[in-house]
Amino acid sequence: MQDYDILVAGAGASGMCAAIAAAREGKRVLLVEKGGMLGGSNTQSLVCPLMGFHAGGRQAVRGLAQEIVDRLARRGGTLGHIPDPLGVTATITPIEPEILKQVYFEMLREEKNITLLLHTLITGAAVEQGRLAQVEAAHKGGKALFRAGVMIDATGDGDLAALAGVPCVFGREKDGLAQPMTLVIKIGGVEYPKIRAAMAARPDQFVLRKGALEDSYVAVSGYFEAVEQARSRGELTLPRDRVLLFQGVREGEAILNMSRVVMKRSTDAWELTQAETEGRAQADEILSFLKKNIEGFENACLMETGAMIGVRESRHIQGRYTLTERDVVSGAEFEDAVALCAFPIDIHDPQGKDLHWTKTDTAQCCEVPYRVMVPESVGNLLVTGRCVSATHEAAASVRITPTAMALGEAAGIAAALAPSGRVDRVDAAALRERIAQRGGVPGKKYM
Repeated sequence: MQDYDILVAGAGASGMCAAIAAAREGKRVLLVEKGGMLGGSNTQSLVCPLMGFHAGGRQAVRGLAQEIVDRLARRGGTLGHIPDPLGVTATITPIEPEILKQVYFEMLREEKNITLLLHTLITGAAVEQGRLAQVEAAHKGGKALFRAGVMIDATGDGDLAALAGVPCVFGREKDGLAQPMTLVIKIGGVEYPKIRAAMAARPDQFVLRKGALEDSYVAVSGYFEAVEQARSRGELTLPRDRVLLFQGVREGEAILNMSRVVMKRSTDAWELTQAETEGRAQADEILSFLKKNIEGFENACLMETGAMIGVRESRHIQGRYTLTERDVVSGAEFEDAVALCAFPIDIHDPQGKDLHWTKTDTAQCCEVPYRVMVPESVGNLLVTGRCVSATHEAAASVRITPTAMALGEAAGIAAALAPSGRVDRVDAAALRERIAQRGGVPGKKYM
């Protein structure tokens, strides 16, 4: 048995920010990660660019998230915050995942209060008198037991919360289906002048922000006719209606977010294995389609695939408040807000090829209350990242990386402030002020 002040399960974007924030508050932190890498979906699944740092001309996410971007910039690993060519959100932040890995390890080397344990899977949780008393983990050396005053679930799938008996819902309300998974691939040899020419010639075939063709950066959501024709010929079998890609940080590179694996659960090892297998077959199909049918991809080559398939949605805990579609669309405000979300509702059809997004003014954002991270039943557990308490529709907005980072930072600070480990007794006003002192944006008035 090993004891810590705070245990963070999961070292993705939200878990990293939670661990660092808690450590900087003087707490002894154990950061446990099932894989061998830091950064979660952004590094292991190549999920980029980052989206949602700004609401119009105002920055909605700062704090640790911005520090990470600044560190990336010093290493040449980002193009910074630039206008979104698709007009979905105010800005996007292209990053190089390989450099982000280095940034995260660099940050942990600087934090003396964090103990990192990789290749370790949380396998059990013991709850006593309404508190998470200990967790069980498995690794190369066998089994281990850990105790901490506060536990933070940043697993993405709500694994620790589920093990602790926290009520959860899966996917959407009507049938329990979650958004599809995507294997992101990086390709090289892309000739962007040819893509720009196609956009200028047939703007009706692309989703474009007004003036985007004058930008130096290229993003593509389109080639609708080419995709439909290829599907009718049987050249494309995956359930997708468009090419979706973003220019990489380096010349001639592209991040392709086009594959789609439907009707699979990331919380089931058998189905997750099927999804990984199907995603890699789709990657071959996508590259073959592009090289054969789209000008500018004749010399494209596969450079990298995600080490694991990207997961958009799985469990959502039932917290003390559930964020709703109305909250997102109306730009809701809350007395206990700890983060902002500046991204529309963006739902990839759980069963088919369509993409549904609720367009709002890109200057709009909603506040995210602390209560979405606080389960009803376990007094010393916080949940951060995409598995917070939200409906299927609201989660399609709040799942975005910058907001997950902001929630993680808030969770880490809240865990440090929790009296006797009681996260439900954290003073919301004090938490908001501490987030702001740390450079974060806990609510609209702090923008």
